[in-house]
Amino acid sequence: MILPGADASHDSTPAAPALRSPWAGRSTLPGWWRLQAWRRQAMLAALLQAARAAEPPLQLLDDEALAARARQARHALRAAVARAGEAATGTTVAAWGAAAAAAAELASRSLGQRPTPAQLQAALAVAQGRLVEAGPCSGKSLAIALAAVLGAWAGRRCHLVCGNELLAARHAAAFGPLYLRCGVSCAVLPPQAPAEAAPQAYGAQVLLVTARRLLADRLRDPALWPRATPCWALVDDADRVLIDDAVHPHVASEPGHNPLLLEAIACAQGLAAEFRAGEHYHDRGRLLRFTPAGQALLAELEDRLPPFWRAPRRRDELLMQALVVRDRLVRGRHYEVQPGPAGGARIVLGGELPLAQLVPERSLHTGLLQALEAREGLPLSHPPATRGRLSHQELFGGYRLLGGIASSLRGLESELWRIYGAVVLRQPRTAPPLALRHALAAADDEVRARQAAEAVAEAVRHGAAVLVGLRRMESFRLLVPALRAHGLAPAVLGAAAPGPDDGLLRPGEVVLVPEPLLAGLDVRTVPVTTPLHLLLPEPLDSDRTEALFHARGQRLPAARRSLRLWSAPAGAPLAATVARLQSALPARLADPLALALLRTGLRLQRAGAARQARRQRRQLFLHEQQLALQLSFAARGEAPVLRGELHAPLP
Repeated sequence: MILPGADASHDSTPAAPALRSPWAGRSTLPGWWRLQAWRRQAMLAALLQAARAAEPPLQLLDDEALAARARQARHALRAAVARAGEAATGTTVAAWGAAAAAAAELASRSLGQRPTPAQLQAALAVAQGRLVEAGPCSGKSLAIALAAVLGAWAGRRCHLVCGNELLAARHAAAFGPLYLRCGVSCAVLPPQAPAEAAPQAYGAQVLLVTARRLLADRLRDPALWPRATPCWALVDDADRVLIDDAVHPHVASEPGHNPLLLEAIACAQGLAAEFRAGEHYHDRGRLLRFTPAGQALLAELEDRLPPFWRAPRRRDELLMQALVVRDRLVRGRHYEVQPGPAGGARIVLGGELPLAQLVPERSLHTGLLQALEAREGLPLSHPPATRGRLSHQELFGGYRLLGGIASSLRGLESELWRIYGAVVLRQPRTAPPLALRHALAAADDEVRARQAAEAVAEAVRHGAAVLVGLRRMESFRLLVPALRAHGLAPAVLGAAAPGPDDGLLRPGEVVLVPEPLLAGLDVRTVPVTTPLHLLLPEPLDSDRTEALFHARGQRLPAARRSLRLWSAPAGAPLAATVARLQSALPARLADPLALALLRTGLRLQRAGAARQARRQRRQLFLHEQQLALQLSFAARGEAPVLRGELHAPLP
């Protein structure tokens, strides 16, 4: 939404920043990343060969001799990088290989885990600025830890970006001995850490941090990124951090005062009563558009708005916001009215769907809380003033090197190349067979929780260990009592630091895993012949996340089975269709048809959401670039010129 702002006089002309298009110097041809991957494959093969050739002599050394050899490799690598840069060349392959072999041997002695050739290849690829698709349960954490060691030895500060603060803490606890043995300082900076702790944490050679904390610190104190020391960004769960979480920018705000906006929102709340869905506007696919009759009504009613808000774009967005609040947001499902800290009442957002899915139009977010207050008849609070904003694309585009690893990057290669200039390395993988079964479940949450508990109890009676993946907190609240009714005592995975029995399942044990921790979970069974049953009673965020869950324990020799429960949300049109099928046909015909219908509906919904998110990421980057250019050249009266092709289309 376009907000009124105070007129500012400019005493000096600011220097225009050197902005460039995300696609500057990169081909926009579909599949161009494949050629780039092929061109870099030969050098990566040479690096892996050099590292494997240097490993056997190191295995014969005692600890003191190995430490001396590691120091030599570190000095040689730093000198090679200072001379030729991060990208390996024919003259620096030996230095990279020797350093990788030394780090691998130190990992073997400090962690008891000898890196496999695939893990060593992934570590070298990440340290060379590649994004690696390694597959689930392939030892990605060890690979990216080795890449961080190589970066620190090369004289770079490495920001190892994790999906959430729990994974960052667990990585530090699991691989702290490796960093210590390699002489690399490591720090963890959780989102809730005070700002005073940031300078010391950013001084460490390896910083374990979330993207959210990086964005906030970059806006608050850019001096934390010293130009004298180049920084690398090594991203764990690259698909989630670089793609899924990159839809909306991080906004730094401060208390604001905007009486003009409050007056307009209160006025729009009254005008919204004149508009009827279907006649004056259509709201399809979370996009609200006015009909010709609605446009005529807007022109008729605009005189009731304050003068600033009568411009067509401001007027339309203001009324759109009032209609979205009236039609889409339901009290008790999407927000609550709770007592305020200083008396009175306040609006608390949160519920079944994130706000970004309910209102994907970013221009309607400003003033949304005040529109809800107007709807509920509460005193309107002043919206915060934006102090700065930064997107994932701009943040990670500013690093000297960007590398990462993920379980699956399929379908994201072109966007990763065009936005970040990152080339994907896809490692071969062979998944063991999995008995995956689909079953219908009730639409009601409580009934579905009881059905899931019965499936868990049946598996426990057969001596299996059970792993349950859940997305919503409400599911935990319903499933735990249902399991206890069967005499089961489920454990909930959520400890920040992994213990000795973390991920260890015994016969009859049940573990509930929240979706954010699936990426860092390594499942083991004792004894190893214990069957493992996986249960997914509700859909997760994406197909990639569900595939990651079904792959848990795939390295175990025992049999694995997975059950996926399908149900339509209560009150949804699809739920009524499934109910009619089950009442009109026998179960042997109705159940397969209902399952096919639910799976197709979810697939189409996710495909539409992925297209919309891809479009939002593209528009976000273009908006950030254009906004920076406009602010930079506004005082100079010059037309902004952007380097590169700004409007290159994304697939």
